[in-house]
Amino acid sequence: MLFFSIDGRVFETLPRLCVGVVLAEGVRGAGPHPGVDGMLDAAVRDAEARLDGAHASDDPRVQPYRAAFHELGMSPSRYPSSNIALLRRIAKGKGLWRVNPVVDLGNAISIKYGLPLGAHALEEGEVLELRFSRPGDVFVALGEGEPDPTLAPGELVYAVGELVHTRRWTWRQSENGKVDPAATRVAFPIDGFIDENEAEVRAACEELAEVLRNEFGARAEVFLADARSPRV
Repeated sequence: MLFFSIDGRVFETLPRLCVGVVLAEGVRGAGPHPGVDGMLDAAVRDAEARLDGAHASDDPRVQPYRAAFHELGMSPSRYPSSNIALLRRIAKGKGLWRVNPVVDLGNAISIKYGLPLGAHALEEGEVLELRFSRPGDVFVALGEGEPDPTLAPGELVYAVGELVHTRRWTWRQSENGKVDPAATRVAFPIDGFIDENEAEVRAACEELAEVLRNEFGARAEVFLADARSPRV
């Protein structure tokens, strides 16, 4: 069953884009998950050591995303991708907050591999799309109650129907599709680039899927979408 797609126009700007996607079903996210807590603590410690005395934006692993944001006409400093935002917080000595075990797992994998990783709660039959925004789209920022009027057509977004889940590719998350402990069906896209960090994307997907199975009792499958196979 189709649950994820990338619009062909995206590849006109980012021809080497690939997105690894883990689809987890039957997720049991409530309750304590000390294994995930340990993973996140270890990832933060490793990132602190890697970034000691350096800026997050200097990490070689994030350079492809900075370049891609420039290609998309967005400032990677003003609109950092999610992986840069997490690493930036750690580099500043602010540590990392806890959200819930499923989201914390995604953050741990993102930090470990230096990759942007999203988590989107999906109902059966919904399709998560990576596409450019269009008239009629709606974005409600995380923690807000009203649509953001600054969303304009032509911005790269993750969306389900007309509901935008993340603005400016992986920059800002929405109330729509956010993962809470009650979510049982979750799609995790991990963005990367062929011939650059595709191997890391695949490895991150496999590790994520394994932990989802072992820690959360989920059925987890791994897919890869690119210009040759944009729908999974």
